[in-house]
Amino acid sequence: MNSLQINLLTLLKEIDVICRKNDITYYLAGGTALGAVRAGAFLPWDDDIDMYITRDNWNKLVKVMETETPENRSFVCVENTDKYCNPIGRYVHNGTTSMMKSQLLCGKSCGQVIEFLILDPMPTDEDGKWKHRKLMKVYTELLTPYFTVNRGVIVEDSDFDFDLYNMYHEKSKKVGREKVLEELLNKLSQTEDTDETDTYCMRWGLATLMYRKNSFGKPRYEKFEKYEFPVGEHAEYIFRVAYGDSWMYVPQGDGQVIHVTERDLTTPFSEYVDMYMPLLNREKLWNSYVSNKEIGIMQLKSKEEKQKSFAKCKLAAGLLHINKIGYDIDHMRESLNNGDFSSVQDELGKFFEVQNDKYVKKYGLLMDIEDDYLAVAIMFNVLSGQYYKSSKIVSIIMSNSRKMSEKLTEAISLWKICRDFSVAIYDLKDADRVQELIDVNKHVKNTLLDYAKAELWIILNRADSKEALRDIEEKALSYIDKYGRDGELLSFYAETLYRQGRRDESRAVYEEAIENTRNGFVWRSAKDLFGLVNSEMREMKYE
Repeated sequence: MNSLQINLLTLLKEIDVICRKNDITYYLAGGTALGAVRAGAFLPWDDDIDMYITRDNWNKLVKVMETETPENRSFVCVENTDKYCNPIGRYVHNGTTSMMKSQLLCGKSCGQVIEFLILDPMPTDEDGKWKHRKLMKVYTELLTPYFTVNRGVIVEDSDFDFDLYNMYHEKSKKVGREKVLEELLNKLSQTEDTDETDTYCMRWGLATLMYRKNSFGKPRYEKFEKYEFPVGEHAEYIFRVAYGDSWMYVPQGDGQVIHVTERDLTTPFSEYVDMYMPLLNREKLWNSYVSNKEIGIMQLKSKEEKQKSFAKCKLAAGLLHINKIGYDIDHMRESLNNGDFSSVQDELGKFFEVQNDKYVKKYGLLMDIEDDYLAVAIMFNVLSGQYYKSSKIVSIIMSNSRKMSEKLTEAISLWKICRDFSVAIYDLKDADRVQELIDVNKHVKNTLLDYAKAELWIILNRADSKEALRDIEEKALSYIDKYGRDGELLSFYAETLYRQGRRDESRAVYEEAIENTRNGFVWRSAKDLFGLVNSEMREMKYE
């Protein structure tokens, strides 16, 4: 932990005591929950703490904090603070400074924080869910004058309704913004069939996320920096919704979310607020924000249309480049079958570069290239044990409901098998389901690295003797010979050595394993057993 995270852990322990004392249920959320489950600790780059809390429990907490907020702490939310324009409530360390632009005018939550992500019950019918999402977008947009909240308003399934927003915006001019926001919040938080609802909706950053209600359920406690805190009963499902199919892997670069703030961990933020606040004409500045926001909303659709056009240009340029250089589908497919992934990766480089562009992904666009080329691209990720890198492409293809070539259908079928294994192992931890998938997919036994991993996972879970472990050791080594020194395969081998009491050998294999995978659970095992840390993590400095 760095000094920033030490302060955050103190805040977390304080909130935990308050919630336990007052019978308030919460769950670790976001990167905090991911750190607890995947690493048992803070993610190295994490600079805040997130919590999920249902609307009923949130209302209880707001009431409790009126009298139980500790000294040198603040509890800030729309219910109790003027010009605080964020649907996320905050528990604030007053002795520190961590300022974002959108907090400056309020000046009440500019320290290190725990953020509360509030879960509202949704109607049970699909039409009701859709209306709820549209109201949520309107509410968050009206609430926040500092910037335009919504993105992706021109995608095909956008739930941002300009007419609905304009109706409430005009109404707020007539009867007052606060009254309209209160009306909207009541509609969002008081679903008629609250007890029967099967889905929670939450506004988090720029996304509206929907979770099955039973994924939270009874809190389960996970180790987090030598303490235990609650996460959702089925936290892994929550991770897959929030982070996608790769949630168990440690992200690189852009995937490591660091908030852009001005920080001073030794000075109370009130000292900075007291210096700049007298220089502001708050009402004039507020009115300027509101005026700029109106312009921003009017420009939003045209701005996004330009972004989408730019993304289409990138796709067209990429396709032109690929066609100009030329490609041989049969040769690429033969290279994949021979395990020559490096040459295929080189040939697919431009395709993946363009498809991974943030605007191309934002608008769900796909290069207009032949199906068999898409099949090779998907197969490349599937056969190299990284099926999740094709999840976005597959979802776009599937959403088009079009007739696909035989090779593309086959590639997506193999992708689905890999995903099914992943869900059964990581989300469900269901040995019977894994065995069922192994039995029905024997036709890919000699093809998929993920099949090999599933086999090792199931037999390791059932191993009950030294003889069984020696058999697994041989099988692991045979798969390593076949597929190469993949870090996850190496970790299965290392675990068999450890369970046979061959600790030095196990340590050496784990040292190699953590450098050949980004699987956070492999990293955690190596750290828990031997104190080993991946070289990239050792070099990280987020102090």
